[in-house]
Amino acid sequence: MSKFAIRSLASIIVLTFLFSCENEYSEVGTDFINSIEVQPPYESENVIAYSEKHNAIQTNGFRNYFIGHYSDPVFGLSETKLLTQVGLVQTNPDFGTNPVIDSVVMTLPFYSRQVEENEYELDSVYGSGSFKLNVYQSNQFLRDLNPGPDGDFQERQFYYTNQLDEFSPNIESEPIVTSEVIKPADLTDPVVLVETTFDGGLDTLNLSPRIRIKMPTQYFQEKIINAPNKEVLSSNSAFRNYLRGFLLEAEQQQPVLSMSMFNFQNTDANITIYYRNEVEEENAEGETTVETRYNKFTLSFNGIKLNLYENDFNVDLSSQDTIQGEENIYLKGGEGSSGIIELFSGPDTDGNGYSDELDELRSNNWLINEANLDLYINEEVAPNSKNRIGRVFLFNLDEEEVLEDYLRDPTASDNPNLSRQVHLGPLSEDDNGDLFYRIRLTSHINNVINNDSTNVRLGVYVSPNVNEPSLVKTKNPQLGISENVLRGMMETPRGIVIHGNQSATESKKLKLRIIYTETN
Repeated sequence: MSKFAIRSLASIIVLTFLFSCENEYSEVGTDFINSIEVQPPYESENVIAYSEKHNAIQTNGFRNYFIGHYSDPVFGLSETKLLTQVGLVQTNPDFGTNPVIDSVVMTLPFYSRQVEENEYELDSVYGSGSFKLNVYQSNQFLRDLNPGPDGDFQERQFYYTNQLDEFSPNIESEPIVTSEVIKPADLTDPVVLVETTFDGGLDTLNLSPRIRIKMPTQYFQEKIINAPNKEVLSSNSAFRNYLRGFLLEAEQQQPVLSMSMFNFQNTDANITIYYRNEVEEENAEGETTVETRYNKFTLSFNGIKLNLYENDFNVDLSSQDTIQGEENIYLKGGEGSSGIIELFSGPDTDGNGYSDELDELRSNNWLINEANLDLYINEEVAPNSKNRIGRVFLFNLDEEEVLEDYLRDPTASDNPNLSRQVHLGPLSEDDNGDLFYRIRLTSHINNVINNDSTNVRLGVYVSPNVNEPSLVKTKNPQLGISENVLRGMMETPRGIVIHGNQSATESKKLKLRIIYTETN
């Protein structure tokens, strides 16, 4: 069977499974009664939506980080640099007699998956451009705990994406090394590495794609092997105060840009010092000889890491209409923007705190079989294929938690590409070929209408990983609404534009569609 046929069969199986799951989810999850006729769908136009720009987002404590430049046709240019601590894998090292460094290599593994014996596909590489990587010594002290107003160091220290200007005076002006030209999109072959073993033999390793940068041996000879005070190698706290880290910056080499996300969970993400020393050995005749032994010493990236952003955000979101809503919703990953959706937002003539529409719906005694928000991409504002992303995420913004529909989705799986496709429908085409996301929030709407749950504001974000519902802090958001944002939006630089409730295109205007059964 051909690869295409296998993929087609797999797609049919998945779609069949999802269809059956959707039917089961709708009926079991919403008290569907087969004996009562389902009415034509109800469409609520009392929906408002607008966007919030995030000017600073927490950046420490992540598993992966970007380096490079990304140009978005709508949102403009983003540059990300990496500020990272390094740590000792082994404290109090004994480098032996007459240690001499042969080479030092910094390794940054890509996210990748093997597709053939000698071929990989790279994940999270954006753009086909090339760059040189500059590595600067950082003298910026990064601490784990915030001293707080009382100086008691009880709270975790948070760092934010907008702190580059603050830290720049503590970054050396000249790089300690500049790499050869790197073009990440072309690095799909396995890396063949030949290492010298302890006794001088050779060991060949086949590794996944990664960037390997030769670092200056003299720098590490002085900083590590010949450290002026051996106490700095006695603990990681002492070492990180002594060698405070490095700033990594991509220096673009052509108009085409490139940004990559690197896998710092990979144990190969490190700086490895290859060195040799001398060992005295006595043979059977009692003669003493001096042998050369080959060793390596590793500095890890297990400490604090920060992505520092320089953004040229082209979209003006400073005057969002939070009363009537907006024509478009702008969603951008990284230090970007998110959307805010308010349902049942119409007039409240009796002043009871609920809109007249919601009062009426609660009095109807409807069984809610299905409720959807269709988010259409505005292909006139964002016609470029760059402004497409497979998934978006809907969140209870006021209570900062996922919706019940997220928890009850029967398609939840470890694979984020296939997970939760009932609640957070992937980018699809309608019968006219228009692109949209169908967000099913049946349980949420049923709770609001029939169980008197709070009609909360909803946050919508780009997210390549719908299995990551955790939040990170944001500081000084433009509307002052969001205290936290979805961590998943920090895993992509891409952005999309969605038709809002004020869209001039009626068929794509943001509406809430409810399929219900009358019980009266």
